Amino acid sequence: MLDILRQNAKNVLTYVLFGIIILVFVVSFGPGSRGCDVRGAGTSWAAQVNGEQISGADYDQHYANIFRSYQSRVGQGFTRELADQLGLRKVAMDQLVERELMLQEGQRLGVVVTDEELEKAIKAIPSFQVDGRFDVELYKRAVSAAYGTAGRFEDRMRRDLLAQKVLALLRETIQVSDQEVRRAWETEGDRVDLEFVRFPVAGLQAEMKPGADQVKAFQAKNADRIASTYKEEAARWDRKKEVRARHVLIRVPDNAPADVDAAARQKAEAVLERARKGEDFGKLASQLSEDPGSKERGGELGWFGPGIMAPPFEQAAFAAKKGELVGPVRTRFGWHVIQVEDVRAPQQIALEQAAPEIARELLQADMAKAAATRRAEETLARARKARSLAELFPAEPAPGAPRKGPPPVKLGGLVLKADDTGAFGRTGSPDVPRLGAQPQLFADAFAAGAPGLLDRVYDTAAGPVIARVKERQRPDPAKFAAQKAAVEGRLRDRREAQVESAWMKALREKARVQVNDAFVRGEVAQPPVQLDQ
Repeated sequence: MLDILRQNAKNVLTYVLFGIIILVFVVSFGPGSRGCDVRGAGTSWAAQVNGEQISGADYDQHYANIFRSYQSRVGQGFTRELADQLGLRKVAMDQLVERELMLQEGQRLGVVVTDEELEKAIKAIPSFQVDGRFDVELYKRAVSAAYGTAGRFEDRMRRDLLAQKVLALLRETIQVSDQEVRRAWETEGDRVDLEFVRFPVAGLQAEMKPGADQVKAFQAKNADRIASTYKEEAARWDRKKEVRARHVLIRVPDNAPADVDAAARQKAEAVLERARKGEDFGKLASQLSEDPGSKERGGELGWFGPGIMAPPFEQAAFAAKKGELVGPVRTRFGWHVIQVEDVRAPQQIALEQAAPEIARELLQADMAKAAATRRAEETLARARKARSLAELFPAEPAPGAPRKGPPPVKLGGLVLKADDTGAFGRTGSPDVPRLGAQPQLFADAFAAGAPGLLDRVYDTAAGPVIARVKERQRPDPAKFAAQKAAVEGRLRDRREAQVESAWMKALREKARVQVNDAFVRGEVAQPPVQLDQ
């Protein structure tokens, strides 16, 4: 849900910022609604724009309306915590700053909202109407409940209308030519759907077993590549101190009463005493430890480095010598008795020492890639005679289901399967769904005039790919006239968004803006937001 809300954040921003906020506000704060009464709200300023203050009360009110617009779509599951994850406080602040910049620009340009325009806009709001006609008494009750006075509401409404007029003037400068519409229509209608199979290198790499002489020869010929890999993996070769240990845990809550904690410690001390007298630590752990993750292994934790264990545990284990018993040690899990089985000193492995291992890994990767490519090329030859890639690569049956037809095809232990991109169009970048940036595949797919196999193997980071055009869609000239208006609308919307963004960026760059970050961080108490039914 969070991803969907983020994707729609811009739409909600526009919805809230330009005038329609008034409708949301009145509906939510109408007669009988408890809403978010801003009378008496904090008086500290939330932002200053070219010397003009945006009050804390305005910020609280605006944030409440944005919150409510989301909540009206999502329901009561939209919480303050979810709003904070979306960064809604910053959204509210940015909107108010940009609104103030628009108002100031409108004043500079001499744009005004007449009383007649204000009256017409107010009377057109359905929330102030009864049976389709404006009701003065309903209007007075609603705005008094929300704003305290009609004058305060009308001032806010006038400013919102001014912002809309400024935006409308900006949009009047945007032109979309017939040629641009035609090109956009052709691009939107030019789509392709691919079927593909990837031959993963990872599945083969472990199967590659180069001999010592092969590795040595590879190392001699690829010194620069090995050195570059060593540099990229610098952290891997800077090996920190590591400890291998076992432990017995006597579990006790972090906030346990003192007597309960003391009793748990006594149990741990008894374990330590038995271990010091020579009892097998692993058996003690199997019998007495309350750590389910290691109990069955005799308390074995394996090798671990810094930052893995709880700090008190780590400090005690790292301070001990090989074979030493340590404890009891208190962590949030309880009391531990530790046996340090071995210690590895920190070591900075030089390039000369690391080179043989790096050479072997790089050679394995090259061999795996070559093997995967050969397999892809062999499959490509067979695919020329097949109706689809799915025919060559049958899917695995569901668990428990009987197998019908040939068994799945495997490579390096991994099942190969035919997959789909879904229909996609031309974009600014040569991205192929599920495969990422693939300029050659992208170009070949759109160059294809009809469904069919693309006659080459394509290299990707995860392994070579073969692909087949499942469906090729091209725009039908006979439909252009019927679709022209819709395409022009979408093109204009995109152009308007680009122009508005650039215009606002220019206004902000010239402006003197100071934001009270306490509001953005949520450190200023805000009135409760409710969505009354």
